Amino acid sequence: MPEAPQTPEGPQAPEGPQTPEAPGSPGAAAEDAQRSERRERMSLVRWCLYPLLGGLVLGTVWVVAAPGGLFYGAGTDYETWDERDLLFGALGLAAGLAVTVALAVGRRRSGLPNRGLAALAGSTLGTLAALGTGVGLGHVLGARGVSPSVAESAFGLQALSALAVWPAVVALAVLAFTTLWWIPPSE
Repeated sequence: MPEAPQTPEGPQAPEGPQTPEAPGSPGAAAEDAQRSERRERMSLVRWCLYPLLGGLVLGTVWVVAAPGGLFYGAGTDYETWDERDLLFGALGLAAGLAVTVALAVGRRRSGLPNRGLAALAGSTLGTLAALGTGVGLGHVLGARGVSPSVAESAFGLQALSALAVWPAVVALAVLAFTTLWWIPPSE
């Protein structure tokens, strides 16, 4: 092989098309490791992003289906406030179970703790997005029966503990799956 021409800065790379690294060479192994690491990072981003997008959908369903929302009930009827909060909690439970099933179906057990923590972060963001979407749509589109004389009549969540349902379900699932299935990587 001809030697690369020398420049004052050091050897100059040969011009022309570069030949790919042989499959067993160290360069190919490093490239595969980079590709695998990039794929893992993108997987973690997806585990954060999908629950966040799901929160937008759940917030829309909440404001449409809850009493005092867009279609039925009145915000001034305090007896329906608990039902509104229970519906938010039930939607959070359903979303948490959906994330749990998605985690359980995952085939790569070595990345389970990372994916679980990313799903937990995404679920926390998703529940906040659901609250923001529901309250925002209630204000923008006009919830039913809102009265300025009743302070709590605006569409919203009275029991803020309902925000913890979705992340709590995912946290328990991550704990259980990590305890039961996780196989630490061998070094």
